[in-house]
Amino acid sequence: MDVAVADEKAAAAYVELYWLDLLSFRAVRGSGPVYRGLVLQDADALLLVRLDGSLARESVDLKILDRSALHVGQIVVSASDVGGQIGVVTGVTTVLDLADLNDSGKATKVIRGVSPSRVRRVRALSLGDYVVSGAWLGRVVEVSLDADVMFDDGAVCRVSDVESTDLRPENPEAFYRPQMNTVFYPRRRVVTGDSAAIFEEARWLKGHWKPDREVGTVVNVEMAGVYVYWIASAQHGTNEQLVLELAPPVYQSPDSLTFFCSAPDCSWGLGDRVFLTDASVSLPDNHHPDDQQQPTTMAVYRTRTTVDVLWQDGTRQHGARSTSLAPSSYMNEHGFFPGQYVVDNACTDDIIDGTTGAGDDNMVATHSGSTARRVGVVRSPNSKDQTLDVSWLHPDNWEVQCDDTVSVYDLGTDPDHSVFYGDVVVRLLSDITGGTPLAHDKSAPDDLSWVGHVVDLHDGHVQVKWGDCSTSTVLPHEISIANKEDYTQLLAKMGDWAEEGAVDATEELCAANTENQQDNPADARTVEGGMIEEGSDGSMNELDGPATTTQNVEVTEHVVTIASHEDPNVGSTLTEGGFALVTRSNASDGEDDSAEDLVVIKATYATRDDDPSKFPRFDIVPSPPADHIYLDTKEQGSKYGKKWVTMVQKEWKILENSLPDTIYVQAFEDRMDLLRTVMVGARGTPYHNGLFFFDMQLPPSYPAEPPQVYYHSFGLRLNPNLYECGRVCLSLLNTFGGEGTEVWSPRMSSLLQIVVSLQALVLNDQPYYNEAGYEQLVDTSEGHRNALPYSEKAFLLTLRTALHLLRQPPKGFEKFVKDHFCRCGRYVLETCQAYLHGCVATDHGSTELLCSTGFRIALANLVPRLMTMFKEIGAEDCNPSFLTTGAEDCDQS
Repeated sequence: MDVAVADEKAAAAYVELYWLDLLSFRAVRGSGPVYRGLVLQDADALLLVRLDGSLARESVDLKILDRSALHVGQIVVSASDVGGQIGVVTGVTTVLDLADLNDSGKATKVIRGVSPSRVRRVRALSLGDYVVSGAWLGRVVEVSLDADVMFDDGAVCRVSDVESTDLRPENPEAFYRPQMNTVFYPRRRVVTGDSAAIFEEARWLKGHWKPDREVGTVVNVEMAGVYVYWIASAQHGTNEQLVLELAPPVYQSPDSLTFFCSAPDCSWGLGDRVFLTDASVSLPDNHHPDDQQQPTTMAVYRTRTTVDVLWQDGTRQHGARSTSLAPSSYMNEHGFFPGQYVVDNACTDDIIDGTTGAGDDNMVATHSGSTARRVGVVRSPNSKDQTLDVSWLHPDNWEVQCDDTVSVYDLGTDPDHSVFYGDVVVRLLSDITGGTPLAHDKSAPDDLSWVGHVVDLHDGHVQVKWGDCSTSTVLPHEISIANKEDYTQLLAKMGDWAEEGAVDATEELCAANTENQQDNPADARTVEGGMIEEGSDGSMNELDGPATTTQNVEVTEHVVTIASHEDPNVGSTLTEGGFALVTRSNASDGEDDSAEDLVVIKATYATRDDDPSKFPRFDIVPSPPADHIYLDTKEQGSKYGKKWVTMVQKEWKILENSLPDTIYVQAFEDRMDLLRTVMVGARGTPYHNGLFFFDMQLPPSYPAEPPQVYYHSFGLRLNPNLYECGRVCLSLLNTFGGEGTEVWSPRMSSLLQIVVSLQALVLNDQPYYNEAGYEQLVDTSEGHRNALPYSEKAFLLTLRTALHLLRQPPKGFEKFVKDHFCRCGRYVLETCQAYLHGCVATDHGSTELLCSTGFRIALANLVPRLMTMFKEIGAEDCNPSFLTTGAEDCDQS
């Protein structure tokens, strides 16, 4: 279904700037000439760079002219409704205006409406480009350039690998994008302070070296060599090990490479230096300056970009101006689109624990007799309800077995078939040629029929446009996705090849967690946790994320207190099972129904002992358990020295005297370097009444360095700071950047501070904003769109974590886990009941719970398993009839 182009007037009022936005601006408000500038980023600052590369110091009357950085596969929102539904870019068309610049950087001639296919960059290959050589596909990670420099007397020399020398432009302050551009291009004046070091050893094409030759003009630029990171082959696909063993040399001649496509971030922008040609973009011929001069160097003067968008509701928009859209950098993990492949995650817990039954509806049997998670294709997402219409596929023939409406929280992206718009993909040539091997003739053009990019996803099939310009429809298992990493990461990997045997510490932790890990973390997502100074009013600051919180934490040397923030409209009695709830109160008609407040459910059974099993908050036992993640560390506490032992004993004393009621720590006599911690999720958060286990190890240098901390995740990512592989990302642990009191201080920091920070700052009431950089979304429409789904998912994963803990309790805490859920099981189920019925009774009337339909579907799938597990351990009042009580009253209120 097609829709009209978005309202441009509404978009014009949208002023937030993004990387590579093209702007018009004035240096003085209301008067003076109008300039163009390109938004670049330097560290945390946005820079506005003019056509000539100079930095705009003053800029007013800003107007967005173009967003050329939009690319196929990018997630976008409407610029006039950033909190609305998301879309994915499916097509991009860019037209260029080119300018001939004089020596002062002013445009003297402008050619308008030029297709990018009629130009090529001065450096024909950009970093990250996909290139083909015979039967191999690779990524460009570095380019060596030779430059011919002409002096005023007509002498010419060739400087090899010019970008690695001290030769520099006469105007070195100019900004440019090195991924796509070079500072050396024809007509550029260059200078050096050491003529002998550069020019004496150069190859002289005309004349010879003289000491006084220090300033010249670039007349020709050639690619001398290209460093390629090979990622796939026509015979072996993307098999990383085979590619590594059999790939061609890293260093390649440009003549041996055929350009396939650019990386998504290689977009056109103001000031890019290009040559105007009559043919499509291709690798350049090498020209001797005496034989034929290169074409005139021109600069991109303006870009005009239109895009096609597939919106999440299935509508398609064609030819939308790029300024009517905004990139969405804060997409949640359940933003599915029609045509995407998904897997059923509802049975994940059983897969991990090995308890999947033969009759499990969420599992399918393959032709080999093995079982696997169901794979389906998205038909129609409902982002507001957090539900999807899915067609489940037969594992052997990929035909539709049945259609279903499911919760997004019960689904995940299919890791084996996660193709998406714009992905570069490959297929084996044997599938095309019927088994005939590829015989590559170096004199013939490369065969590109096995390399393509995804142009559409439709009805369980993938439409691919291949490098030979043909288009075909394939099944996802018939293709492989090529490496999509940034070229800087690939370049770093190439360096790692020389360091055989090097193992990253994080990977070791991931390997140790194979029993309960599903996926590796995609990236480092963190909160800047740290010490909250004495006298804090409890509001969160730059150390700990969002301004809204349900906890006040005060840390002194020996005392930690945690106070609950209660909603006065709900009453003073709080349930022991109430997770964070976004609600709408019906108590007063005069109140704003749209106001969202964090409250907790008032329960019939609202008081209980916070220490259910009388388990000591701090305890010392003889030896660590066999499942402690750091048990096999080589250096043990007994070897650390008397001073170290004294320091640890002091920490023990602080923990013994000051631990909050809901944090428990166990230390070990014969391994003083190890600890095990469990904490109960705080009230008013999605983690309430959940249990969260951490293993700690104190290094020999402690307290000069912080301890290592590992989270028992069971493969679940329920918080941005807690990874599936067990990594805990917190500035206080020096696992994320920070400054001042945010980071570990040998003099001021303590183990008590760490455990309190984990409970109060990490496991907080709005964990979505823990994501690095997401604090800026607090109280924004984009933040509201994603924060509630994240909290709903955190709630569900807390329940799934409880199931794992009951099946596989960490050693030494078996009785604690059982006793905790024996006493709390009813309160947890009471919270689930309130969510399933959509409202809860309070002292001032009923309160509507603002949770999604998809959340309730996923919760309904979990509750029977929780009830069964709670009944097995003898939990109080966990019978089926309990979950139906009170529903009629809520519905009538």
